[in-house]
Amino acid sequence: MTLWAMVPVSYAQTVPVSVLSAGVTPQQNIPNHIDPHAYLSGSWGGLRDWLLKRGIDIRISDTNELWSDPVGGAQASNNYIGSTAVEMVTDLHMLTGLPLGTFDISAMEIRGRPFSNTPLYVFNQTSNIEADDNGRLYELWYSQKFLDERLAFRIGKLDLGHDFMVSSVGLSFLNASFSWPIMPDNDLYDQGPVSPVTTPAIRFRYTLSPQWNFLFAAADDNPVGAPFINVSDPWNQNCDPAGTRFNFNTGALFFGEVQYRKNISGRTGTYKFGGYFDTGRFPDQSDFKRNHKTNWAVYGVVDQTLQHFGRVTELDAFIRGNWTAETDRNQIVYAVDGGMALKGPFRREGDILGLGAGLGAASPYLAQADRRSGQPAQGTEYHLELTYQVQVTPWFMLQPDIQGIVSPSGGVLDSRGQRVHDEAIFGLHSSVTF
Repeated sequence: MTLWAMVPVSYAQTVPVSVLSAGVTPQQNIPNHIDPHAYLSGSWGGLRDWLLKRGIDIRISDTNELWSDPVGGAQASNNYIGSTAVEMVTDLHMLTGLPLGTFDISAMEIRGRPFSNTPLYVFNQTSNIEADDNGRLYELWYSQKFLDERLAFRIGKLDLGHDFMVSSVGLSFLNASFSWPIMPDNDLYDQGPVSPVTTPAIRFRYTLSPQWNFLFAAADDNPVGAPFINVSDPWNQNCDPAGTRFNFNTGALFFGEVQYRKNISGRTGTYKFGGYFDTGRFPDQSDFKRNHKTNWAVYGVVDQTLQHFGRVTELDAFIRGNWTAETDRNQIVYAVDGGMALKGPFRREGDILGLGAGLGAASPYLAQADRRSGQPAQGTEYHLELTYQVQVTPWFMLQPDIQGIVSPSGGVLDSRGQRVHDEAIFGLHSSVTF
């Protein structure tokens, strides 16, 4: 059985700019004014600047995608998916004058029909916005900084995919595995604490120096509270379609990560090592009636600038690996992905040309269960992506995309009992900032 997940929606990065006395620093991420040319709806007749001066920043983005699978899979198909996200960030220090931090609330409206489950039968979504059709609360949190901005905490309903296991280069691609890795996507409850199913959590970040960062998070491992295997709702998103459930009755999920940043001859590299530990119960991959207590995995991520070509053009690369020894309770036991991204090709600042590839290996316990039931033994799925981001205007981005999937879900049969063939998938992604 294959499970899938969503990956995080990309939001503007927060930049602290003010310092308070008494050792407390609000996480201030509100600019003094906006560039009206960067938004389709402009400055709203000056209302946006008026709100910004009071610490309130409203962000609206709309994403739409068309996908076609003319080759491979269970059958040829054409699909549309879309997502609209609204976020309000409030700097409570600017608003009240008190030594407070930042409050954030966001919601999303998801539309279209998911297609990676069927007819593609892949381990991971083709698109990083693919999800069940719902309008839901996304994140709801409060953040504060201490110790001259070195220590930051965030508490609330969080998307931990913004902080852990992230490759900044990988975010240039559309396949979900490049944003949120294929292993936690398949191995954790609700496909992990990422968009659109966020989780009650607290996250800490400690900055030891410009080179060293340490991250830790504690969260509920099953924010929806549904069974791990849910045949009627494989992603468990319709068990909480509004995103307003705050479940605390299952296991705890802990993340930890160490980050090191190094600049060598003008080429910046970021190196991350981390892992997660879950106290919950997980079904045995050869017998779903049995459960195992606890789960864990480790990972490493490298983002590296390879070469600068003048003022605009830059070649970056990334590689990421995930592994677990708990092969009896995890569908994916190791995964690797990587790629290269050329920023500013053809001297077009804002454009990105990317080529990426990855694989996810199924558990040998799952393969044994397949053989006992007379099914092909699941092995390793491979994916490849060629993509190009075109920054048409400051507020409009267009991204044609080509993906190839070799051995979908490691080799499975479709609902008709026929083997799912290798796939060629063509997509067109657009993003508008209002």
